[in-house]
Order: sequence, then C-alpha cells, then structure tokens
Amino acid sequence: MSQNRRGRPALSALNLGDIDEASNVDNLSAVGDKGIYLLSDGNRQEELLNVSHKKRRLVPSKLDDQWAEWIPVPDEGFTEEDAVAFDGEQAAAVLGKRKEYVSSRDPMSLWHPLMGDFLAELLRHEGLGDDANAPRCALCGAAEHIRLFKCGDCGQYLQCESCCVEQHRRTPLHVLKEWNGRFWESRSLASIGLVYQLGHGGFPCPFPDIERKMVVMDAPVIHEIRVAFCKCSRSDCADNLEQLMRNAWYPATVTDPGTCATFKTLESYRLYSVVGNINVRDFVTALERMTDASAASGMSWIPDRYKQFHRMGRQWAFLWRLLRAGRGHDKAGVGATALGECAVRCWACPHDGRNLPEGWRDVERKYQFLYMLLLAVDANFRLKNRIRANELDDPSLGPGWGYWVEPESYREHLKNYVGETEISTCIAFAALLQKDTRLTTGLRVSGVGGCVCARHECMRPNGLGDLQKGERYSNMDWIVMSALVGFSLVLLTISYDICCQWKITLRERMKLLPEHIRLPLDEVQVQYALPVWHAGSHNDDCQHQNSLSFKVGVGRTDGEGVERTWSRLNPAAFSTKDAGVGVRADAIEERIDSHNFLKNLGQGDALQKKLVLAIAERDRQVTAFKDVSRTVERSVKGEWRKMIEDWLIDDSKPNPYVVSTKDYPTEPAVRAQVRKDEESLTEAGKSPLHGRSATSFLVAGIQIEDAQRRILAQLKGSALIAADQDNKIQEWRHALLVKISKFRALQNIYMPGAARRLEDLEGSRDSKLPPPAAERVKLLMPSDMPGTDADGERGCIAGLWFAQCENSLVALRARLHAKRHLISFKNANIIGQVPSTKARTLINQLGERIESYADRYRQGYKALISLKGAEAFPTLRPLRAEDVQLDGDAGESDAAARKKLAMLGSGRGARAPRNVPGSIKRVMSWIWTAPGALDESMMHESVRVEWCRALARKTRWCEEVMVLREEMRRVLRYLSWQAAWWREREVWREDVTSEVAGGLRAYATKQAEWMDRLAEFFRAKWDVPAVKVAQQLVAEDGVHQLYSLD
Repeated sequence: MSQNRRGRPALSALNLGDIDEASNVDNLSAVGDKGIYLLSDGNRQEELLNVSHKKRRLVPSKLDDQWAEWIPVPDEGFTEEDAVAFDGEQAAAVLGKRKEYVSSRDPMSLWHPLMGDFLAELLRHEGLGDDANAPRCALCGAAEHIRLFKCGDCGQYLQCESCCVEQHRRTPLHVLKEWNGRFWESRSLASIGLVYQLGHGGFPCPFPDIERKMVVMDAPVIHEIRVAFCKCSRSDCADNLEQLMRNAWYPATVTDPGTCATFKTLESYRLYSVVGNINVRDFVTALERMTDASAASGMSWIPDRYKQFHRMGRQWAFLWRLLRAGRGHDKAGVGATALGECAVRCWACPHDGRNLPEGWRDVERKYQFLYMLLLAVDANFRLKNRIRANELDDPSLGPGWGYWVEPESYREHLKNYVGETEISTCIAFAALLQKDTRLTTGLRVSGVGGCVCARHECMRPNGLGDLQKGERYSNMDWIVMSALVGFSLVLLTISYDICCQWKITLRERMKLLPEHIRLPLDEVQVQYALPVWHAGSHNDDCQHQNSLSFKVGVGRTDGEGVERTWSRLNPAAFSTKDAGVGVRADAIEERIDSHNFLKNLGQGDALQKKLVLAIAERDRQVTAFKDVSRTVERSVKGEWRKMIEDWLIDDSKPNPYVVSTKDYPTEPAVRAQVRKDEESLTEAGKSPLHGRSATSFLVAGIQIEDAQRRILAQLKGSALIAADQDNKIQEWRHALLVKISKFRALQNIYMPGAARRLEDLEGSRDSKLPPPAAERVKLLMPSDMPGTDADGERGCIAGLWFAQCENSLVALRARLHAKRHLISFKNANIIGQVPSTKARTLINQLGERIESYADRYRQGYKALISLKGAEAFPTLRPLRAEDVQLDGDAGESDAAARKKLAMLGSGRGARAPRNVPGSIKRVMSWIWTAPGALDESMMHESVRVEWCRALARKTRWCEEVMVLREEMRRVLRYLSWQAAWWREREVWREDVTSEVAGGLRAYATKQAEWMDRLAEFFRAKWDVPAVKVAQQLVAEDGVHQLYSLD
C-alpha cells in the first residue's frame, strides 16, 4: 500500500526518468521580462525587467562537498569485453590454468617423510638438549651444586635459582620448569622465593606491605604468586585496586581482591568469544589444562576461578564498549550515556550531520534515492532464553546504551498488549508461523526481533528486542521505531517478510507508541518490500506488489541481510539459552558490536568488488534493455511508462510487471473458495480435517514444490548467475529443509497414512547413497496417496491444483509470446557474432523460465489426475515437450495486421523463425486453443511485461552503481567526521588528574589518527579504475571473489 504524503509526490515517482551521474546544472538561474526599446539613433536596446532568481535543478555533483565530484572506481575504459571476461564460465578461460606447486597443492606430502625428525626435535626439548654434557647457568656460569631452571618465556637456556629470581622480579607471570636430575617439573616463581612488588612495577619499595597470595589468570596458565602492595608515599594516590589496575591486572572484586586477570587475557577471551564462540567455562578449563592437566584426576589442585573470570570478562567487554564510544571523555560521566550511544554505527548508511553533504535535501527528486535509508527487519527464534528458578536480579550493565531497546519502557509498553490478530491473510505458511508462536512453555523469551541496515548488515542502535510470544506487532513496532529514533531523513525503505500485513494498520498502531519514538509518517516517505527469498512464500499478487525489484531507489538490495546477521549470532544461542537476563544481553551485544565493527572495516573491499560487478552488470542490462526496447513503438513505450508511473504512485491500478488474468480464478481466490468448502463440509459433519489450517498445509506443500523447482532450475540453468548464487542456493536448501521438517509435522496430523508410506520409500532407497538434497525430497502430497473419495476431501482441494495449472498456462503463453518476439527481431535485424551471442543468451534465459512453468503445470496436472481423474478437467491435457511452442503468424501477413502487430509491441519487419519449416503444416498446440488462450492482447501484455521488467532491471542496476559510489563517499565523510569528533575530545575534560588527562588525550589522538589513515587507505583503494581492479583480481586468481560479496 502506497504511503502518499499530503499531496507530495510519492517516493516511487522519484526515479522514473533517466539517471545521469555526470549532469552539471547550475543552482540558480535568472528569470524576468525582456523589454526592447527603440533609441533616437534608430538602434534597439534590450533590457531584462522584473528580474528574479529561480532555483534550478540541483544534482549531487554540484553540492558543496569535497567528495561531490569524486568518482570512486572510475569506469572509463571498462568495455563490454571487460564485463564479459567476468561472466562466471568465461572467467576460467580468462585465468587459464594456474601453475601448481607441490608445496601449495599438497604440503602434507612433503611433511610426511620428515615426521620422524619433527618428533625427535620435540623429544629433544624433554631433556637438557645442548647442555646435557655440561649443564651450567647461562647467566652467571655456575655449574656445581645448583638448581637448574628453564623459562620458556625468557628463552631455551638454563638459569640457577638466584639468577632466576633476579631475572623475574619484574616478570612474575613467566612459566618455570626445574630439572630434577631426570626430567623437567613445573615450578612456580613463588616457590623459589619471588615476591612481586606492586605499585613500582617490580622494583623495590621502601615500605612494602605484608606479602599475600594472589591468583593471576594470564593465558595460557593460571598463576599462584606472592605479591606485596606499596605503602610508601606513592600509595597515597593509588589504593590496592588502583595498584592492580596500573599493573594491567584486573581485580575480580572491589573488596580485598585475591584474584586478577591480566588485560591481555581478558582481551584474548573477548576476541575468542566473539570470533570463535568460546564460552567462559571452556576458556577457563583450557587454562586449567595448560596449568596442570593432572588436576582433572584430583592428584593436584588448581583454584577454580570460573565465576570470577566470568564476572571480569563481562565487565571488561562493557568497559571497552564505553571507551570506544568516547564515554570516558564526557564531562557528564558514564551515567549520562544516551540510548544507543555505545553502538557502532554503519559508516556507509546515511547519517544527517555526519556523512551527508550540505544541501542534500535540495537535489533533484530523481536523485533523492541516494540519501534513502534501507532497513531489513526480521525475527529470530533461535535466540531463546529459559526461565530460571531463584534467579538473581542482574540487569544489563548498560540498559539501552547499545543495540537492545530500553528495557523498562519496552516492558511497560508490552503490558498493554496481550492478544493480537495472527498474521495469516497472505502468507501460505501462516499455520506454521502460528505454531511457532505457541511454543513458549518454560521460556522467558521465545526469540528476538531485529532491525539492520539492509545493504551493509549492521545492527541499528536500539534495533534489537526480546519477543515473549512470537512475532507480534506490538514487539516489532517498538523495535523498528526505536531503531529509527533520531531519524532525520525523508526517504525510507523497510524490507520485512510480513510487510504486506504489518504496514496495513501501522498508522493506527503508531498512535499507541510514546511520542518520542513515533515515526512522522506524514513527513517521511516510506516504501515497504519483501525480501527476495521470503517473497516466494507469499501470494503472487503480494509478491509483485511488494517486490524489491520494482521498488525505486533500492538498487539490487535483496533484503536478506538480516538473515545473514542472524547466522552470525545464532552460535551464541547455546551459551545464552540458560543465561541470566543481564549476562545474555551483554553477551549478544558484544557479538553484535564486533559484527558491526568488522562490517565497517570490510567496506573497503566489499564496496569495491560490488561496484566492479555492478558496473559490468549495469552495462549488460542497459544493452539488454536496448535490444528489447528497439522494436517497440515510441507511443507504446510512452503508454507503458505512464502505466508504471501510475502503478508506482497508486498500486491499486494495474500492475505493469505482470500479465493480467481474466477468465479463471487466481490461486488466492481458489484458496478462499476451498476454505468455504471446508467450512460447509464441517457443518455437514463430513470434514475429516482437524481445523481450518488444512488449506494452509496444502498450499504450503504446493509452494515447497515450487521452491524445489526453482532450485533445480538454478542448478540446471546456463544463463548468467548472480554473484553469490552458490551461497544463496545453500541458504535456499537450508530454508527449504526447515519448511519440509515443519510440513512433515503437519503431515502427521492431516495425512496419518503418510508416515508409513514414507518409511516404505526410505526402506527402498539404497542406504549406501547419500540422502537426497532438499530440492529432490518427495513430499508425498494427498494426490500421491491411494484413495477413492473423489467427492469429499480430495474433490474439495483439487481446485488448488486446477488454479496452479491455469495460472501456469497463462505464464507459459506469455513467455512464449515474448520468446517469439525476440526470435523474430533477432532473425530480422541482428548480424555479427557478438550481437547474436547476446540475443541467444537472452532467448535462452527466457527458455529456462518457460521450462520452469511447464514443470509447474505438469506437477499440478499429475495431482489433479490422481485426485479426480482426467475426465473431470476437460480443458486440461498432458503437456508434452512439443506442446510448448508458438506457431507462425501466417494470417497476419497483410499491412493492416502488421501495423496492428507493431502497435502491440512485437516489432517491425518480423519474419518467421528460421527453424520453422515453410512447407510443413504444423498442428497448433492445445495450449493456444484452451479457454483464455486466443486473446490478441495477450501478445501485447507479454511483451509489455518483458519490457517493463527489463526497464526495472536496467534502472535497478544503474541505481546500484550510483548508490555504491555514494556509499563510498559516505564512508569517507563518516571517517572524517569521526576523526574531527575525536580531536574535539583531546582537551574536553579538566576535572581529572594530569595522568588521566594524558591518557584521554592520547586515546583520542590515536583514534583520530587511525580514522584518518583508514580514510586515506580507502580513498587510495577506491581511486583505482574498474579496469585495473578487474585485472588485479584476475592476476590474483580472485575473480571468484566478485561472486562472494557477504
């Protein structure tokens, strides 16, 4: 549903004209009345009267900004041949066969003969090695009656006891071994008399405190040492806690600490946790094993410091988030931290006042999409959290300061919403979604809802919230609007897998939210879209209405970035499922913080590779559109453009991207009729189904089969594939397996006999073979089951497959018309190898779509025959390969008919395809004589659909190139802004000691310099022309990287 704003042009009307990056238009022009006067000498004089200055159209390159005219990755000289060189299969030909070396191809084969030598060297370290014949201290030379020690941290040399103690007075955390005459034994420095002096870095103190034991966790071992605190004048400005911290030892408690962890160890654990998903228990256990593995048997003892390290690790991660956010530099203190202030923001997304140029609001409307924010919203039901008995009240350390919504106001908001209408009017898997919402027994949280930037996959500040029972609007509204607090742009696109329902009553629900988080829908132009993969689960009308391919300004965004974000957070589900509220929140927030930071650092490579690919694909799509558009009359194209404009402004008007259906019901209409039939059967006491969700179960099965065919078509297809197709196919398979698993659960309810049949099929399968892939799993639909009830349940559901067959025929006819149009134009107008190859590629792509619709028809027809028999559907027939064809147009050979054909968009000078024999009379396929087939407007509609879709593809790829370049500019602007922001904080605080002020200044300077260096690095990287980037990738055997853009 379009969101029109008080007479302002809708967002979708922004970009219907041609986009030109190089437009140069002055900002102001003079406007006035021109007067002409006759002078006394007979000459004429012209004068401009009533002069006023009118604002002319402004393009981005004329904005007052240092990056406005800069073109990242310039594409001058990037020819069509360069683009062809990176087309999947041809890339291998460009690269040639790479020279191989044994050391890189099979290094293990070189090591295998030497493994005995490696083993001997390991055993050599178990003895005295080079000192076996005359052991002596390497430092003082003593050789007799001495204890010999070896420190692996100092080096592989021998030390006597006195030298060892002296050597380690300032390094008390080294790992020591003593030679007992037969082998090496572990020893602690405390056992040979070392006392470490705190407050002086190990140097002597004139007034040391009494000695005490201290457990210090320093990866990879746990040390028990003896320390002495300082009691001299230096201690007047540093208590025990401060002495530990200034020694880079973090205390486990603030009262008489007996356990510490080194800063290095805490930082190591933080990175192991966010990168490798290592939990505290495993990390501490590894330290214990490294310290003394025999402690697991009870033979020795190591102090258990799991709880202490858990506490220290959590505090450490939180403090570093505060540090990186500049909270230590704020005079107001940590307590004044604002909501979302500690979150790492996406550098490439638009932030007014940070990375947008001055005057961006005044640019011409067709360029406004460059400053649009794209969000992806979704729920994740893996990040659950159980209710724990006797749990302590342990909230998050920074509630709402990062990525989580502010908990107290969120909780109060949810108290007012108990029940809610389920999301079931569009999505075919509504029954499965409803089922998910009910599995909440024993759970405090059933999942989380999140909001990320759709193009860069960074979590938005305050864009994450817990879900108590499913994906309710009350939860998702608060999460999305919290993520948009402070939003000052005018254009917004939201990708959400249930947006078709979520957007309907959003204005009414907005009134229920607090005023400070409401999105001003009268001031912001919003468009809603379905993620590319999730769109397949929606009705056809819904898919076309909300397709990202038809949304203005989104480029080639797929909207699935939030799913990839979940895939990186899901490993934390196991360790956080039983955690407390605060522990879970802080652990997930730390992972998101790392995720966002790495996404930002990866922008240099990611944006460059995406842009090279987008430039190549843009050129292909522009050429393809010209080929499709060349034969269409100008007046017809004008009509089609007007149709697109009307639909984009008001989507209740005819959709130009789909062929309209006329004489038969659509699948949604049939589905509604089937529900009515079920209700009537239930009232008559004849319905064997368990509830109203049987229809959703059947439709789910049909759409699973559609998804299987789509995957098979992708695997079989020979056309140019998407950059990340391999990864996407694996994602599709995973999603399909999840749906099949849920389908099986419902199948046990509505098809009790299916389980036995599935067991028989599995038993007949060769056990030595791997299990079938998701796209080849047999669902065993009701039509595959034996039965004789043709008038009851089986007759009731047959309408679903009938609608599938009819709609497949419509799509099949439309594609055949379009294919015929392209073949005719190619035969009549195209000569030369390169143009002919392009034309054949386009025709082959269309042929793959035709085959997909033919397979869909055959599947539905097979189900119909199984349910009711062929005689019940006289208008349908088996679809053979020879039936999928369009005969010649001999009856349209006169001039009037040709003119009419030209107006319908089939081109001028068309002739019969060369592969059609001229003297043989062929029988017309039955698909053209079936009801609804002989419609002259069908040919016009099919060509119109292909033309409109080609225009959309061309426009989206042009947008993609422009948006990517603007994102590069935004990254550099953001880094410059961030560097200036840190420099302002070099001298911000005067209420601290000179030592702390020095640290604040040094950290701010370091951050500013780092931002500047990173900006310079990105700028140099993005100044490289597209041709050279492509050549570098070829030289590095990195063409495959162009197709791995995550």
